[in-house]
Amino acid sequence: MSKDIKEQFGIDEHRPSDWFEKLYAEANSDGAGVPWAEMDTHPSFKRWLKQQPLSANNVERALVVGCGMGDDAIELEARGFDVTAFDISQTAIDYCKQRFAQSSVQFLQADLLKAQAQWREQFDFVLEIYTIQALPPKYEQQLISSIASFVKPGGQLLVIAEVCDEARHFDKGPPWLLTPGHVQAFEKNGLSLSSQQIENDDSSAPAFGKLGRFVSTFIKKSCSHNSAPGLDSKNTKQ
Repeated sequence: MSKDIKEQFGIDEHRPSDWFEKLYAEANSDGAGVPWAEMDTHPSFKRWLKQQPLSANNVERALVVGCGMGDDAIELEARGFDVTAFDISQTAIDYCKQRFAQSSVQFLQADLLKAQAQWREQFDFVLEIYTIQALPPKYEQQLISSIASFVKPGGQLLVIAEVCDEARHFDKGPPWLLTPGHVQAFEKNGLSLSSQQIENDDSSAPAFGKLGRFVSTFIKKSCSHNSAPGLDSKNTKQ
């Protein structure tokens, strides 16, 4: 879909976030026109939850990066978390508030490419699905650093991404599929990989060199404790 999307929304590598507002403004609250909208908890997140049940202890905070239509945030709220969910598109946030008017999730407009110092190491669980690959490759390290910074010491990060073995380049997206190197990039930002699954199914868009959907769980390094909400610290790579 890269060429059509790029032409339709006039994606500019130097104004990487601008196209999201136009896309959502031309869509509607049932998700029509949003290529990544599931209108339900993301299937890979659902499978992960079955294998590693997640629930909040006391009042734990969760953050959803690039929340889109909001369903993953509602899933976390149902599991007892105090949830913040943000998206670059104000229209997307408006849809979330319309769809989930009775929810206590804090839906906010915010830009991942700008400093969000108020969220630094504030969250016990952070969820990132497809946000990095929706932005041009030149911003990958900045995005990874920002996402990693939101996780509390001892907290947990789940990253779900489509991955291929080709070098990332602006001309190849969107989406700009990640490479396996994104895992090491998160590790360089104070996180340890605790488990990983690679999914291959018919719902994945075909692409030359594609390796599958990486579902990677990280723990933020901490001197005081090693566990995170819902995750046994003895888990290893799968």
